[in-house]
Amino acid sequence: MSGPEGPGSSSARVAVWRIAAAAIVLAALGLMGTILVPVYLHNFELERFLRQVPPSSEEALRQTIIDKGHALGLDIVADHVQIRRPPGTNRTGIHYVVRVSLWLYTVDLHFSSNTRSTVK
Repeated sequence: MSGPEGPGSSSARVAVWRIAAAAIVLAALGLMGTILVPVYLHNFELERFLRQVPPSSEEALRQTIIDKGHALGLDIVADHVQIRRPPGTNRTGIHYVVRVSLWLYTVDLHFSSNTRSTVK
């Protein structure tokens, strides 16, 4: 015959363990969010800035991206900035990598932006 389980039973201990594990997972997700969300917000700022930049050479645009990214606190890897201008269009495709260093791991976040030149 099994009776009602009391506070000292094994199922109550498992429930406490599961709650503790869930709290740890949620804390880790919250910590990742506090680290990564600002990077995405600064990326939005960089994209807005790029839409206002006048047309220039690829090297000048590359340096502008790197300088503005660093001013926003983004660790943009200079070797990973790609600029593409399809012939016959006034669009510029920009792809860049932002490196985010965590305690035990480094993450490379890839961002793309398409801008349109107002000069025809």
